[in-house]
Amino acid sequence: MTYPNTRGPAAPPTREALRRDLKSGFRKALGLTALGTVVPGAGLTQTRSRTFGWVLLFLAVLSLGAGAYYVMRTGLTNAALSIVARPNVLQAITIAFVVGGILWCSSIILTAVQSRPAKLDRARTRILAAFTTLMVFVVAGSSFKFAEYASITQTTVAQVFGTSPVKPGVGAQVAEGEDPWADQARVNILLLGSDAGVGRTGTRTDSMIVASIDTKTGRTALISLPRNLQKVPLPEDSPLRRLYPSGTYGKPVCIRAQTDAADQCMLNAVWTEVDQYRQSHPNAYKGAAPGRDETRNVIAEVLGLKIDHTVVVDLKGFSQLIDAMGGVDINVKLSGFGTKLPIGGHSDGNGGVIGETGYFSPGRQHLSGNLALWYARTRAADSDTYRQARQRCVVQAVVKQVDPAQMVSKYPEIARIARDNIYTDIPAQNLPAFVNLIERVQKNGKITSLSLAQIPGFDSVNPNYDEIHAFVQKGIAAPKPATPSTPTKTPTKTPSPTTTSYDEC
Repeated sequence: MTYPNTRGPAAPPTREALRRDLKSGFRKALGLTALGTVVPGAGLTQTRSRTFGWVLLFLAVLSLGAGAYYVMRTGLTNAALSIVARPNVLQAITIAFVVGGILWCSSIILTAVQSRPAKLDRARTRILAAFTTLMVFVVAGSSFKFAEYASITQTTVAQVFGTSPVKPGVGAQVAEGEDPWADQARVNILLLGSDAGVGRTGTRTDSMIVASIDTKTGRTALISLPRNLQKVPLPEDSPLRRLYPSGTYGKPVCIRAQTDAADQCMLNAVWTEVDQYRQSHPNAYKGAAPGRDETRNVIAEVLGLKIDHTVVVDLKGFSQLIDAMGGVDINVKLSGFGTKLPIGGHSDGNGGVIGETGYFSPGRQHLSGNLALWYARTRAADSDTYRQARQRCVVQAVVKQVDPAQMVSKYPEIARIARDNIYTDIPAQNLPAFVNLIERVQKNGKITSLSLAQIPGFDSVNPNYDEIHAFVQKGIAAPKPATPSTPTKTPTKTPSPTTTSYDEC
């Protein structure tokens, strides 16, 4: 006879108890595997490999904490840009994502293996294996995608941004809390829109704008230069002075004038002129894109300003960017003279225009990148003034309609477009300083537009550069404080500037 409180062999567990234990163990294995997916190493701390789990968990928490502290101290934007501006850091991040992803996936698999009950039935074993596989794919896919994006960013920054060392007074990096622009009153950035890829022979700069920014107040002047400006001054050290000893770019030896009578040495032909001259004089110019550099130097002479940086955007790249965002909705209008705008059009020589691939119909439409680009570029039916208004509308539409989530999903494509179609000599190390400047412009600065056509009696064929220099200096000067005046009996209200309906997008 066996008494309840006496020692003896334990009774074997019943089938019901075994089923409960297996069910509980299966749930625990699933839970630990899921926990190890959310927090690296967390699930593994409850298995035989708890030491490896605690090390992995410690490294994950340490990395996350250090990153969070850095973002809180410097701000999200500056933290991201400070990483982007350092190729070595991006390379290290790429390696870290790959190695970290492998360790993380290994810990998930190890957690599932070591936490699985020994006598788990075949069905639950397959479920646990499928769940583990899914978790590994999620982690591996995310880790390697981040690594890919970091690698793409490294390549893009290296190709798009300048590699020159940071210079004091030009957005140089300074100690935290100091003003990166403290030693520079203004920064002048030349924006060029070209009709060919950067560095290609025959590049034409049909859009030329200088953004002159007051680094203290953010007050900005956008100075537009007409593409048909002639007799532009050449820098003293320009090799083109061998063709133009007077120092003025113009006839009778203009290379382009020999092939195209309509192009009488215009400003937008300088780039092509240099490329053609270099073909017959290979040692005349140095550098990868002398046409771009000469265009910058000539514009500096035209405006009487020192150009600090240059940004060149190929218009085809702008078209590809719009296609990447799925197109853009534009309120298409008739020309400034009430006629349909031609697509890829030109004048017929009799006061009319010809649309090479058709005409724009008025009304709100969803345009592809190519059509949006033509809507912004066409001027055969009216003039450059109306074209500039259309360009503003297209840019506004792109800014308002771009979907950041969609653009992130197409990040590799966007990066490729940037690499192929954008050039700037702004050093990557200066990006945080320029973000600081842009924020200053957005918060406190007033943006004014200046066009050389606003100069009384301006003649693009025979320009007066002394007048242009005086006009530019007056336009970028800080406004004088208003002086109080004695009120009159009936104050006269000064009419505020108005815009035509065409300027409304």
